[in-house]
Amino acid sequence: MSDNKYFLLLKNLRTIVNNPKHLSKLAIQGILVGIFAGLMVCLYRFLLSGSETVLRDLLTFINGNIFLILLWFITLTILGLITAFLVKWEPDSIGSGIPQINAEVKGFLDTNWWKVLFSKITAGILTALGGLSLGPEGPSVQIGGMSGKGVSKLFKASKTDELRLILVGSTVGITAAFNAPLAGVIFVIEEINHGFDKTLIFIALIASIVADFISKSFFGQATALNFPLETIPLSSYWIFIVLGIVLGICGYIYNVGMIKSNDFWDRFPNIPLEAKFVLIFLIAGVVGLYIPEILDGGHFMLNILDFAIPSLGILVLLLVAKYLFSVVSFSAGIPGGIFLPLLVIGAYIGAVFGSIATPFLGFEEVIIYKFIVISMAGFFAATIRAPITGVVLLSEMCGSTESLVAMLIVVIIAYSIPMLLNNRPIYESLFERLLSKNNFDIVQDTSKHVLSEYMIPFGWKYLGKTIKEVPFPKNCIVVSITRNGEYILANDDITLHYADQIYVLMDSKNYSKNNAEIEKIMDEKIK
Repeated sequence: MSDNKYFLLLKNLRTIVNNPKHLSKLAIQGILVGIFAGLMVCLYRFLLSGSETVLRDLLTFINGNIFLILLWFITLTILGLITAFLVKWEPDSIGSGIPQINAEVKGFLDTNWWKVLFSKITAGILTALGGLSLGPEGPSVQIGGMSGKGVSKLFKASKTDELRLILVGSTVGITAAFNAPLAGVIFVIEEINHGFDKTLIFIALIASIVADFISKSFFGQATALNFPLETIPLSSYWIFIVLGIVLGICGYIYNVGMIKSNDFWDRFPNIPLEAKFVLIFLIAGVVGLYIPEILDGGHFMLNILDFAIPSLGILVLLLVAKYLFSVVSFSAGIPGGIFLPLLVIGAYIGAVFGSIATPFLGFEEVIIYKFIVISMAGFFAATIRAPITGVVLLSEMCGSTESLVAMLIVVIIAYSIPMLLNNRPIYESLFERLLSKNNFDIVQDTSKHVLSEYMIPFGWKYLGKTIKEVPFPKNCIVVSITRNGEYILANDDITLHYADQIYVLMDSKNYSKNNAEIEKIMDEKIK
């Protein structure tokens, strides 16, 4: 190894977690990300809430007045055109935002952080005012991630730390949206990073605590859900197996419907984006006149359940209508998320199931709320395929772990069924669509490097092999290994063991390709 290359390796190794000075610097940056991203997400949340209130008041005001209704539909047309303009101005603001964050940290995107912030927040206000069934949480993840990138640019951080701060900001998105700091960290680990990076977790926890404090300062310390959670006898726990199966099947149907709806518009490539967006805004206008309960992300529908459980027929009607309207709203790539709508759909599946199961089992009606909460976690696991996040998120939203065992039973079953049906997680499918529909030709500074961390998995094909025996990409260098808390400078003859954390140095120009190849190698199992 040449002296220059050896010096480069040592220089990059100083950025690993065992350097106290660098860790302190990252901690300060994490605090700043928590403040900046927390304020941005809280602003977004506040503006969306105001837009939804304006929409409800407006629909009441125009009710029955033909002239005002016509004027409202003209306004919806304008809202659709402005939203389309924003997406054309900043294409990376399209859709949920979580696939874009995934693409950014994997090296496929290098977005303009301030343009995404402006476009995403503005478009979110317009879609909320139009009543589309889109949630704020996916966009909040992207807003948080871009805020993290903005902080990294301020500090002129290395490419490795820039990607870390994007992930840290993404945790803030979930934290500030749900007042769920732990779920935010776990979501990024489980759904986006797919790895256990100690440094990332440390900074993310700091940022999440700061953001949670900011969020609760603005919106109060009350939990997001205040449903009563009564105890169910252990002898009746078999019902949760049935519920898990139902949620697994419903999750499969949801994912297929969402992807098929996106495929539908691909059949008409010549239709202008403006026409697609305007049509969806006009459909939202019709929905607002006849079924206003299903408008927006779903806070109103959750409030209905909090007030009283409707009849079974009303529950089924709202459930089916919300699903279909969510499919339509998300189909053309209008900026907005699916996080909250799918949680609401999960809640109504639980309400329908509970309305049938409760009298059958001889329980009091209040037990339905337990089915509602557990179903939200189960449906989250069935669609997004992030079971731990689902359990932690609902526990934080309810401020209770009383239903933890029952929730785990449902989540495991609901998670397994779509996998057995060969159904991909919804965000993974959207990420693959993003890659397939775009030609990512990123011009990057070739002098920058990325230091990525990978955990050696159980049952790995290359366990017991030396580094030189693993087919890592030629332009990648394994520079360090963490084993039992000790940091080892790597060489070609070191044997790799289960749970080793290996640090791989890559040129930023080839990072997306190399990272994909290494992830594929890490997935290879002993046959």
